[in-house]
Amino acid sequence: MTLDQYVAKQVQKLRKEFKLTQEQLAEAANIDVSSIAKIERGERSNIKVNTLKKLISAFNISTTTFFNDYQAIDKPIDPLLDTLQTNLSNLSSNKRKEYLLIFNAILKAGENDQ
Repeated sequence: MTLDQYVAKQVQKLRKEFKLTQEQLAEAANIDVSSIAKIERGERSNIKVNTLKKLISAFNISTTTFFNDYQAIDKPIDPLLDTLQTNLSNLSSNKRKEYLLIFNAILKAGENDQ
């Protein structure tokens, strides 16, 4: 997952955890609602540090907490695996487990065909 993707997912995740609407977050961070929506959809990449600081401040958390789950990867990322990870991260835990079972069954069936 790229840093831009992480920021997008984290802003949306935290906003929902804090039970804020996009409008409420925009007001608390002094940012346009349309900017919040674009950030969450990943349509606004390379956001300014000042904008990120405003968002983190609006959540009343530390920068360390915001980036706690981010793992920078030094090696090139396979675009297909990155897309798969991004799509799976949008699902609930139960759905991810369900898809994992299906995926494993497909892999096992493929092994039997060899």
